[in-house]
Amino acid sequence: MTPASKRKTIGIFASQVGRAWGAEFIAGINDAAEESNVNVVHFVGGVLKQFADSKNSQRSFGLYDLAQPAHFDGLILTADVAYGVSADDLKEFRKRFGDVPVVTQSVEFEGASMLVPDNAEGMRAEVRHLIEVHGYKRIAFVRGIAGQLDAEQRFQAYKDELKARGLPFDEKLVVDGDFTSDSGRAAVFTLLDERNAHVQAIVAANDRMAFGALEALQQRGVRVPEDVAVAGFDDQREAQATGVPLTTVRQSFYTAGKQAFEALMTRINGGTVKKVTVTPTQLLIRWSCGCLPENVKQAAVAPRDVAKTGRLENKREAALRALLNAAGITERDSSRTAFREGFGRAWDSFLLALNETSTSDDFLKAINAVVEQMQKHGLTAGTWHNVISVMRRYALGGITDHNVML
Repeated sequence: MTPASKRKTIGIFASQVGRAWGAEFIAGINDAAEESNVNVVHFVGGVLKQFADSKNSQRSFGLYDLAQPAHFDGLILTADVAYGVSADDLKEFRKRFGDVPVVTQSVEFEGASMLVPDNAEGMRAEVRHLIEVHGYKRIAFVRGIAGQLDAEQRFQAYKDELKARGLPFDEKLVVDGDFTSDSGRAAVFTLLDERNAHVQAIVAANDRMAFGALEALQQRGVRVPEDVAVAGFDDQREAQATGVPLTTVRQSFYTAGKQAFEALMTRINGGTVKKVTVTPTQLLIRWSCGCLPENVKQAAVAPRDVAKTGRLENKREAALRALLNAAGITERDSSRTAFREGFGRAWDSFLLALNETSTSDDFLKAINAVVEQMQKHGLTAGTWHNVISVMRRYALGGITDHNVML
Protein backbone atom coordinates (compact mmCIF):
# COMPACT_ATOMS: atom_id res chain seq x y z
CA MET A 1 0.00 0.00 0.00
CA THR A 2 1.19 3.50 -0.79
CA PRO A 3 2.31 5.43 2.31
CA ALA A 4 -0.21 8.08 3.32
CA SER A 5 2.35 10.84 2.81
CA LYS A 6 2.75 9.87 -0.86
CA ARG A 7 -0.90 9.44 -1.69
CA LYS A 8 -2.64 12.11 -3.71
CA THR A 9 -5.30 14.18 -1.95
CA ILE A 10 -8.28 15.74 -3.68
CA GLY A 11 -11.01 18.04 -2.40
CA ILE A 12 -14.72 17.74 -3.22
CA PHE A 13 -16.82 20.89 -2.94
CA ALA A 14 -20.59 20.37 -2.67
CA SER A 15 -23.39 22.71 -1.65
CA GLN A 16 -25.31 20.12 0.38
CA VAL A 17 -25.60 16.39 0.97
CA GLY A 18 -29.39 16.02 0.83
CA ARG A 19 -29.76 15.86 -2.93
CA ALA A 20 -30.07 12.29 -4.24
CA TRP A 21 -28.19 12.99 -7.44
CA GLY A 22 -25.35 14.61 -5.47
CA ALA A 23 -25.04 11.57 -3.22
CA GLU A 24 -24.75 9.29 -6.27
CA PHE A 25 -22.18 11.56 -7.94
CA ILE A 26 -20.05 11.69 -4.80
CA ALA A 27 -20.39 7.92 -4.30
CA GLY A 28 -18.87 7.45 -7.74
CA ILE A 29 -15.95 9.71 -6.81
CA ASN A 30 -15.41 7.98 -3.46
CA ASP A 31 -15.42 4.48 -4.96
CA ALA A 32 -13.00 5.48 -7.71
CA ALA A 33 -10.72 7.19 -5.17
CA GLU A 34 -10.72 4.13 -2.93
CA GLU A 35 -9.78 1.91 -5.87
CA SER A 36 -6.92 4.27 -6.73
CA ASN A 37 -5.74 4.77 -3.13
CA VAL A 38 -6.39 8.52 -3.20
CA ASN A 39 -7.36 10.62 -0.18
CA VAL A 40 -10.64 12.55 -0.42
CA VAL A 41 -11.63 15.54 1.72
CA HIS A 42 -15.24 16.75 1.48
CA PHE A 43 -16.33 20.35 1.96
CA VAL A 44 -20.10 20.86 2.20
CA GLY A 45 -20.56 24.58 2.56
CA GLY A 46 -23.36 25.90 0.38
CA VAL A 47 -22.85 27.90 -2.78
CA LEU A 48 -19.61 29.68 -3.67
CA LYS A 49 -20.72 33.19 -2.84
CA GLN A 50 -18.45 35.75 -1.19
CA PHE A 51 -19.57 37.67 1.85
CA ALA A 52 -17.99 40.20 4.20
CA ASP A 53 -16.04 38.71 7.08
CA SER A 54 -16.92 40.63 10.26
CA LYS A 55 -13.54 39.82 11.82
CA ASN A 56 -11.44 41.41 9.07
CA SER A 57 -11.80 43.43 5.91
CA GLN A 58 -11.33 40.47 3.57
CA ARG A 59 -14.10 38.75 1.67
CA SER A 60 -14.86 35.17 2.69
CA PHE A 61 -16.22 32.00 1.10
CA GLY A 62 -17.18 30.63 4.50
CA LEU A 63 -16.32 26.99 5.10
CA TYR A 64 -14.42 26.81 1.82
CA ASP A 65 -11.76 29.15 3.27
CA LEU A 66 -10.52 26.08 5.19
CA ALA A 67 -9.43 24.47 1.93
CA GLN A 68 -5.86 25.59 1.47
CA PRO A 69 -4.45 25.14 -2.09
CA ALA A 70 -1.19 23.65 -0.81
CA HIS A 71 -3.07 20.76 0.80
CA PHE A 72 -4.70 19.49 -2.40
CA ASP A 73 -3.51 17.98 -5.65
CA GLY A 74 -6.84 18.70 -7.34
CA LEU A 75 -10.48 19.70 -6.82
CA ILE A 76 -13.91 18.55 -8.01
CA LEU A 77 -16.87 20.95 -7.90
CA THR A 78 -20.43 19.61 -7.96
CA ALA A 79 -23.07 21.46 -9.98
CA ASP A 80 -24.96 22.88 -7.01
CA VAL A 81 -22.05 24.92 -5.61
CA ALA A 82 -22.57 27.34 -8.50
CA TYR A 83 -26.38 27.65 -8.32
CA GLY A 84 -27.08 31.37 -8.60
CA VAL A 85 -23.40 32.27 -8.22
CA SER A 86 -22.04 35.22 -10.22
CA ALA A 87 -19.20 34.94 -12.70
CA ASP A 88 -17.19 37.37 -10.54
CA ASP A 89 -17.46 35.12 -7.46
CA LEU A 90 -16.38 32.08 -9.47
CA LYS A 91 -13.46 34.03 -10.92
CA GLU A 92 -12.33 35.14 -7.45
CA PHE A 93 -12.63 31.61 -6.11
CA ARG A 94 -10.51 30.34 -8.99
CA LYS A 95 -7.77 32.87 -8.16
CA ARG A 96 -7.42 31.43 -4.67
CA PHE A 97 -6.44 28.03 -6.05
CA GLY A 98 -4.00 29.18 -8.69
CA ASP A 99 -2.89 26.29 -10.90
CA VAL A 100 -4.56 23.49 -8.90
CA PRO A 101 -6.27 21.15 -11.43
CA VAL A 102 -10.08 21.42 -11.27
CA VAL A 103 -12.86 19.29 -12.73
CA THR A 104 -16.48 20.39 -12.47
CA GLN A 105 -19.94 18.98 -12.94
CA SER A 106 -21.81 21.42 -15.20
CA VAL A 107 -19.96 24.46 -13.86
CA GLU A 108 -18.12 26.72 -16.30
CA PHE A 109 -14.95 27.51 -14.40
CA GLU A 110 -11.77 29.13 -15.70
CA GLY A 111 -9.08 26.57 -16.51
CA ALA A 112 -11.27 23.64 -15.45
CA SER A 113 -12.41 20.53 -17.29
CA MET A 114 -16.18 20.12 -17.21
CA LEU A 115 -18.46 17.09 -17.40
CA VAL A 116 -21.95 17.87 -18.64
CA PRO A 117 -24.81 15.50 -19.52
CA ASP A 118 -26.16 15.41 -23.06
CA ASN A 119 -28.97 17.78 -22.13
CA ALA A 120 -29.85 18.65 -25.71
CA GLU A 121 -30.36 15.11 -27.00
CA GLY A 122 -32.07 13.94 -23.81
CA MET A 123 -34.60 16.77 -23.66
CA ARG A 124 -35.24 16.80 -27.40
CA ALA A 125 -35.91 13.04 -27.34
CA GLU A 126 -38.43 13.54 -24.52
CA VAL A 127 -40.30 16.40 -26.20
CA ARG A 128 -40.18 14.53 -29.52
CA HIS A 129 -41.79 11.50 -27.86
CA LEU A 130 -44.63 13.62 -26.46
CA ILE A 131 -45.29 15.14 -29.89
CA GLU A 132 -44.82 12.12 -32.17
CA VAL A 133 -46.18 9.30 -30.02
CA HIS A 134 -48.92 11.11 -28.11
CA GLY A 135 -49.75 13.97 -30.45
CA TYR A 136 -49.44 16.68 -27.79
CA LYS A 137 -49.16 20.23 -29.10
CA ARG A 138 -49.67 22.27 -25.92
CA ILE A 139 -46.54 21.33 -23.98
CA ALA A 140 -45.63 23.52 -21.01
CA PHE A 141 -42.09 23.80 -19.69
CA VAL A 142 -40.84 24.47 -16.14
CA ARG A 143 -37.37 26.02 -16.29
CA GLY A 144 -34.50 25.41 -13.89
CA ILE A 145 -32.30 27.98 -12.16
CA ALA A 146 -31.69 30.98 -14.42
CA GLY A 147 -28.17 30.96 -15.85
CA GLN A 148 -27.36 27.42 -14.71
CA LEU A 149 -25.83 25.47 -17.60
CA ASP A 150 -28.03 22.35 -17.48
CA ALA A 151 -31.19 24.41 -17.04
CA GLU A 152 -30.42 26.67 -19.98
CA GLN A 153 -29.44 23.81 -22.30
CA ARG A 154 -32.64 21.88 -21.51
CA PHE A 155 -34.81 24.92 -22.10
CA GLN A 156 -33.11 25.59 -25.43
CA ALA A 157 -33.59 21.94 -26.42
CA TYR A 158 -37.32 22.25 -25.66
CA LYS A 159 -37.58 25.27 -27.95
CA ASP A 160 -35.47 23.65 -30.66
CA GLU A 161 -37.62 20.51 -30.74
CA LEU A 162 -40.85 22.50 -30.92
CA LYS A 163 -39.44 24.39 -33.89
CA ALA A 164 -38.24 21.19 -35.57
CA ARG A 165 -41.76 19.73 -35.26
CA GLY A 166 -43.45 22.85 -36.61
CA LEU A 167 -45.01 23.89 -33.29
CA PRO A 168 -45.02 27.55 -32.20
CA PHE A 169 -43.19 28.63 -29.05
CA ASP A 170 -45.65 30.13 -26.55
CA GLU A 171 -44.19 32.10 -23.65
CA LYS A 172 -47.42 31.57 -21.68
CA LEU A 173 -46.53 27.87 -21.47
CA VAL A 174 -43.13 28.57 -19.89
CA VAL A 175 -42.77 29.01 -16.12
CA ASP A 176 -39.64 29.84 -14.14
CA GLY A 177 -38.51 27.28 -11.57
CA ASP A 178 -35.52 26.62 -9.33
CA PHE A 179 -35.11 22.81 -9.43
CA THR A 180 -37.22 22.34 -6.26
CA SER A 181 -40.53 20.49 -5.91
CA ASP A 182 -42.09 23.69 -4.52
CA SER A 183 -41.41 25.47 -7.79
CA GLY A 184 -43.01 22.55 -9.65
CA ARG A 185 -46.16 22.93 -7.57
CA ALA A 186 -46.12 26.69 -8.09
CA ALA A 187 -45.80 26.18 -11.85
CA VAL A 188 -49.11 24.30 -11.94
CA PHE A 189 -50.81 27.16 -10.08
CA THR A 190 -49.31 29.69 -12.52
CA LEU A 191 -50.33 27.74 -15.61
CA LEU A 192 -53.82 26.69 -14.61
CA ASP A 193 -54.97 29.51 -12.30
CA GLU A 194 -53.07 32.68 -13.17
CA ARG A 195 -52.82 32.10 -16.91
CA ASN A 196 -55.77 29.75 -17.40
CA ALA A 197 -53.61 27.95 -19.96
CA HIS A 198 -54.76 24.90 -21.89
CA VAL A 199 -52.03 22.35 -21.24
CA GLN A 200 -51.72 18.79 -22.55
CA ALA A 201 -48.32 18.02 -21.03
CA ILE A 202 -45.85 19.56 -18.56
CA VAL A 203 -42.13 18.99 -19.00
CA ALA A 204 -39.89 19.96 -16.09
CA ALA A 205 -36.17 20.64 -16.35
CA ASN A 206 -35.56 18.14 -13.54
CA ASP A 207 -37.41 15.35 -11.73
CA ARG A 208 -37.84 17.26 -8.49
CA MET A 209 -39.96 19.91 -10.19
CA ALA A 210 -41.86 17.19 -12.05
CA PHE A 211 -42.69 15.52 -8.71
CA GLY A 212 -44.08 18.83 -7.44
CA ALA A 213 -46.15 19.34 -10.58
CA LEU A 214 -47.47 15.78 -10.41
CA GLU A 215 -48.50 16.25 -6.78
CA ALA A 216 -50.19 19.58 -7.48
CA LEU A 217 -52.15 18.17 -10.42
CA GLN A 218 -53.36 15.18 -8.42
CA GLN A 219 -54.43 17.42 -5.52
CA ARG A 220 -56.59 19.36 -7.97
CA GLY A 221 -58.20 16.19 -9.28
CA VAL A 222 -56.35 16.42 -12.60
CA ARG A 223 -55.53 12.90 -13.73
CA VAL A 224 -51.99 12.08 -14.86
CA PRO A 225 -51.57 11.08 -17.66
CA GLU A 226 -55.24 10.96 -18.75
CA ASP A 227 -55.80 14.74 -18.46
CA VAL A 228 -52.24 16.12 -18.38
CA ALA A 229 -49.00 14.25 -19.02
CA VAL A 230 -45.88 14.99 -16.95
CA ALA A 231 -42.19 14.35 -17.71
CA GLY A 232 -38.93 15.19 -15.96
CA PHE A 233 -35.16 14.90 -16.30
CA ASP A 234 -32.48 13.05 -14.25
CA ASP A 235 -34.20 9.75 -13.32
CA GLN A 236 -33.90 10.17 -9.57
CA ARG A 237 -34.71 7.11 -7.49
CA GLU A 238 -38.19 8.35 -6.65
CA ALA A 239 -39.11 8.54 -10.35
CA GLN A 240 -40.29 4.94 -10.33
CA ALA A 241 -41.72 5.05 -6.82
CA THR A 242 -44.34 7.76 -7.39
CA GLY A 243 -48.00 6.77 -7.74
CA VAL A 244 -47.61 7.38 -11.47
CA PRO A 245 -44.08 6.30 -12.56
CA LEU A 246 -42.37 9.28 -14.17
CA THR A 247 -41.25 9.43 -17.78
CA THR A 248 -37.86 11.10 -17.63
CA VAL A 249 -34.34 11.28 -19.03
CA ARG A 250 -31.70 9.25 -17.26
CA GLN A 251 -28.16 10.32 -16.58
CA SER A 252 -25.87 8.16 -14.46
CA PHE A 253 -24.58 10.42 -11.70
CA TYR A 254 -22.56 7.57 -10.22
CA THR A 255 -20.75 6.95 -13.51
CA ALA A 256 -20.25 10.68 -13.98
CA GLY A 257 -18.62 10.83 -10.54
CA LYS A 258 -16.16 8.12 -11.50
CA GLN A 259 -15.44 9.89 -14.79
CA ALA A 260 -14.86 13.17 -12.97
CA PHE A 261 -12.34 11.47 -10.70
CA GLU A 262 -10.55 9.83 -13.64
CA ALA A 263 -10.40 13.16 -15.50
CA LEU A 264 -8.97 14.91 -12.44
CA MET A 265 -6.30 12.25 -11.91
CA THR A 266 -5.32 12.53 -15.56
CA ARG A 267 -4.80 16.26 -15.13
CA ILE A 268 -2.96 15.82 -11.83
CA ASN A 269 -0.58 13.39 -13.51
CA GLY A 270 0.15 15.80 -16.34
CA GLY A 271 -2.23 14.40 -18.92
CA THR A 272 -4.60 16.30 -21.17
CA VAL A 273 -8.37 16.31 -20.67
CA LYS A 274 -10.93 17.92 -22.96
CA LYS A 275 -12.39 21.18 -21.72
CA VAL A 276 -15.90 19.74 -22.04
CA THR A 277 -16.87 16.07 -21.86
CA VAL A 278 -20.49 15.26 -22.71
CA THR A 279 -21.85 12.24 -20.84
CA PRO A 280 -24.72 10.13 -22.27
CA THR A 281 -28.39 10.46 -21.42
CA GLN A 282 -31.28 8.11 -22.17
CA LEU A 283 -35.02 8.65 -22.50
CA LEU A 284 -36.97 6.36 -20.13
CA ILE A 285 -40.62 5.85 -21.00
CA ARG A 286 -42.93 5.24 -18.05
CA TRP A 287 -46.59 5.84 -17.22
CA SER A 288 -46.77 9.61 -16.69
CA CYS A 289 -46.60 10.44 -20.40
CA GLY A 290 -49.42 8.04 -21.26
CA CYS A 291 -47.41 4.98 -22.28
CA LEU A 292 -47.71 1.49 -20.83
CA PRO A 293 -44.82 1.06 -18.36
CA GLU A 294 -41.85 -0.77 -19.85
CA ASN A 295 -41.75 -3.37 -17.06
CA VAL A 296 -45.38 -4.27 -17.76
CA LYS A 297 -44.68 -4.71 -21.46
CA GLN A 298 -41.54 -6.72 -20.74
CA ALA A 299 -43.27 -9.04 -18.29
CA ALA A 300 -46.05 -9.85 -20.72
CA VAL A 301 -45.21 -12.98 -22.71
CA ALA A 302 -47.25 -13.61 -25.84
CA PRO A 303 -48.25 -17.21 -26.72
CA ARG A 304 -46.07 -17.07 -29.82
CA ASP A 305 -43.08 -16.26 -27.60
CA VAL A 306 -43.77 -19.21 -25.30
CA ALA A 307 -44.16 -21.50 -28.29
CA LYS A 308 -40.72 -20.73 -29.72
CA THR A 309 -38.37 -23.68 -29.79
CA GLY A 310 -35.07 -21.83 -30.19
CA ARG A 311 -32.42 -23.12 -27.82
CA LEU A 312 -31.74 -20.82 -24.88
CA GLU A 313 -28.00 -21.31 -25.36
CA ASN A 314 -28.33 -19.47 -28.68
CA LYS A 315 -30.17 -16.54 -27.12
CA ARG A 316 -27.35 -15.43 -24.84
CA GLU A 317 -26.08 -12.44 -26.84
CA ALA A 318 -29.55 -11.13 -27.64
CA ALA A 319 -30.58 -11.56 -24.01
CA LEU A 320 -27.54 -9.72 -22.69
CA ARG A 321 -28.15 -6.79 -25.04
CA ALA A 322 -31.77 -6.63 -23.89
CA LEU A 323 -30.77 -6.82 -20.21
CA LEU A 324 -28.26 -3.98 -20.61
CA ASN A 325 -30.91 -1.88 -22.32
CA ALA A 326 -33.44 -2.63 -19.56
CA ALA A 327 -30.90 -1.41 -16.99
CA GLY A 328 -30.28 1.77 -18.96
CA ILE A 329 -26.61 0.91 -19.57
CA THR A 330 -25.50 2.60 -22.78
CA GLU A 331 -22.57 1.79 -25.07
CA ARG A 332 -20.64 4.72 -23.61
CA ASP A 333 -21.27 3.77 -19.98
CA SER A 334 -17.98 2.91 -18.26
CA SER A 335 -19.74 0.24 -16.17
CA ARG A 336 -21.09 -1.60 -19.23
CA THR A 337 -18.43 -4.33 -19.18
CA ALA A 338 -18.99 -5.09 -15.50
CA PHE A 339 -22.75 -5.24 -15.97
CA ARG A 340 -22.41 -7.44 -19.04
CA GLU A 341 -20.28 -9.89 -17.07
CA GLY A 342 -22.76 -9.91 -14.17
CA PHE A 343 -25.75 -10.45 -16.44
CA GLY A 344 -23.82 -13.16 -18.28
CA ARG A 345 -23.14 -15.06 -15.05
CA ALA A 346 -26.83 -14.84 -14.11
CA TRP A 347 -27.91 -16.13 -17.54
CA ASP A 348 -25.39 -18.97 -17.50
CA SER A 349 -26.36 -20.04 -13.97
CA PHE A 350 -30.01 -20.04 -15.05
CA LEU A 351 -29.23 -22.43 -17.91
CA LEU A 352 -27.23 -24.69 -15.61
CA ALA A 353 -30.09 -24.80 -13.10
CA LEU A 354 -32.57 -25.47 -15.89
CA ASN A 355 -30.47 -28.40 -17.11
CA GLU A 356 -30.11 -29.62 -13.50
CA THR A 357 -26.31 -29.36 -13.68
CA SER A 358 -26.40 -26.73 -10.95
CA THR A 359 -28.73 -25.84 -8.06
CA SER A 360 -31.33 -23.11 -8.09
CA ASP A 361 -29.44 -21.57 -5.17
CA ASP A 362 -26.55 -20.81 -7.50
CA PHE A 363 -28.91 -18.98 -9.84
CA LEU A 364 -30.43 -16.99 -6.96
CA LYS A 365 -26.96 -16.04 -5.76
CA ALA A 366 -26.09 -14.81 -9.26
CA ILE A 367 -29.32 -12.77 -9.37
CA ASN A 368 -28.59 -11.33 -5.93
CA ALA A 369 -25.12 -10.30 -7.12
CA VAL A 370 -26.68 -8.51 -10.09
CA VAL A 371 -29.15 -6.69 -7.81
CA GLU A 372 -26.32 -5.63 -5.49
CA GLN A 373 -24.36 -4.37 -8.51
CA MET A 374 -27.34 -2.30 -9.63
CA GLN A 375 -27.79 -0.94 -6.10
CA LYS A 376 -24.15 0.11 -6.00
CA HIS A 377 -24.62 2.09 -9.21
CA GLY A 378 -27.73 3.81 -7.89
CA LEU A 379 -30.30 1.95 -10.01
CA THR A 380 -33.77 1.73 -8.53
CA ALA A 381 -35.98 -1.21 -7.61
CA GLY A 382 -38.05 -0.52 -10.71
CA THR A 383 -34.95 -0.98 -12.84
CA TRP A 384 -34.23 -4.32 -11.14
CA HIS A 385 -37.79 -5.33 -11.97
CA ASN A 386 -37.25 -4.38 -15.61
CA VAL A 387 -34.11 -6.51 -15.80
CA ILE A 388 -35.75 -9.55 -14.19
CA SER A 389 -38.78 -9.17 -16.46
CA VAL A 390 -36.58 -9.13 -19.55
CA MET A 391 -34.77 -12.27 -18.38
CA ARG A 392 -38.14 -13.96 -17.79
CA ARG A 393 -39.32 -13.01 -21.26
CA TYR A 394 -36.25 -14.38 -23.01
CA ALA A 395 -36.28 -17.52 -20.87
CA LEU A 396 -39.93 -18.34 -21.57
CA GLY A 397 -39.31 -17.80 -25.26
CA GLY A 398 -37.03 -20.84 -25.29
CA ILE A 399 -38.71 -23.23 -22.85
CA THR A 400 -40.91 -25.86 -24.44
CA ASP A 401 -41.56 -27.97 -21.33
CA HIS A 402 -44.78 -26.47 -19.90
CA ASN A 403 -44.09 -27.90 -16.45
CA VAL A 404 -40.78 -26.09 -16.30
CA MET A 405 -42.38 -22.97 -17.73
CA LEU A 406 -45.06 -22.87 -15.06
